[in-house]
Parts: sequence; structure tokens; C-alpha cells
Amino acid sequence: MKAQTPAWWVGGLALLVSASGAVGQGSFQNLDFESATIVPVSGGPFVDFSQAFPGWTGYLGGVQESLASYDSVPMSTAGFSILDRSYSGPIGVIDGSFTAFLQSGAGNVGQEPDATLAQTGLVPAGTESLLFKAYLGSGQDYFQVTLGGQALSLVPVQAGSNYTLYAADIHGWAGQTAELAFTALYPHPHIGEIPVYLDSMQFSDQGVPEPGVCNLSALGAVLLGWRVLRRRR
Repeated sequence: MKAQTPAWWVGGLALLVSASGAVGQGSFQNLDFESATIVPVSGGPFVDFSQAFPGWTGYLGGVQESLASYDSVPMSTAGFSILDRSYSGPIGVIDGSFTAFLQSGAGNVGQEPDATLAQTGLVPAGTESLLFKAYLGSGQDYFQVTLGGQALSLVPVQAGSNYTLYAADIHGWAGQTAELAFTALYPHPHIGEIPVYLDSMQFSDQGVPEPGVCNLSALGAVLLGWRVLRRRR
């Protein structure tokens, strides 16, 4: 007998991802990374970080970065990249014209830094949840989202062709100014670099639904497929 997805979950997800579920984005900016301006810097495929990621600050091991890669991802090292439709990697742009990439890994001599993309702003009044799309190359074990310094519990609610839609309950921060930070965590012991593709953040006035068993199974199959593909490359 085929299991059925609960109707309340389908309805809740539809509300969660619909435009009508969004609330004003407060003082946060560039949540979809579409405000990027590509200003090349001599000496490699690098661009000015502040113009590639307006509103955001990037930290490697707690040290602020001034440069990011453009249409290329760091190899065997920590770093940030802004990717557009010209990028030919296996994941590519998730939505729109630009997607953010961050990766923990080796840094300067003796460093093993996390990679954090952060911004401080006003969480709009009436917010119930945070939504964002991401591809986590090493899964959720080495990825963390914090708001106001507190780690959020992430719920995968929908699988796309090259991303998972995640949601987190943030109703307690509605109407408050707080730092929102996305971090690729460096693994101990070292198992390799931790890549994260990130896009389409949104504050929603809808609560976080709980995925049904069938949907979680399908999501797991998609994530497993991407990880197998990555290991074969």
C-alpha cells in the first residue's frame, strides 16, 4: 500500500514557499545575492568581496576577507566565490543570476579555518521562519546557521535539482536586530574541504512544517546521488 503525504503538510509547504508567505525583509539586503557587481582584481580570478557580496561580510577563521573568487571555487583551501551562469561546475547557480559559495579548509600556515558569511539586520516583525536554498557537499554535520549567536535547527522541506530548501523557526527574533551567519565548519579530524552553495534567503510569516516520511526519503535519495556524483569527479 502506497503511503500518502499528509494534506496538511502539502498545504503548509505551499504556503511556506509562496510569495504570499514572505514578509518585508527589514534592513537585511542582498539575501538572494543578485546585487553582485563583478570588479576584477589583478593577480588571479579574484573580485572585490564587498562589491561581490554587498551587505555581507566573509570570515575565514575569524579573519575578515577582502577578496572572493569569481566563477571558480577554491581548490584544497578555504575561501569564498560568487558564481554566475557562466560557471561550469557540477552544481552551478541555484536561482537567478548569482549564487554564493563558501568552503572551509586549509588556510594560512597552521590554520584550519571555518568559512562564515554574515550580515546584521532587522528581522521583520511577524517573521515565523527563515528559508534558504543550499547544496551542502558534506551534509548538515559540517554546516551551521546562527541568528543572534544561537544555532538554528534546520528542517529540509523540499529537494530541487541542485539544492535543498531548508527552513528554521526564528519567531523569537521577530522585530529584533541580530546577526545572521552561515558557516561551513572545518571538520576535526580533517576529512577534506567542506563546500556550501547558498541562495534565496527569505523571511516568512509561515511556520515550519514537518516533512512527511516519503518526502524525507526522496530528499535523502537526491542528496545521496549528489554526493556520489561529487566523489566520482
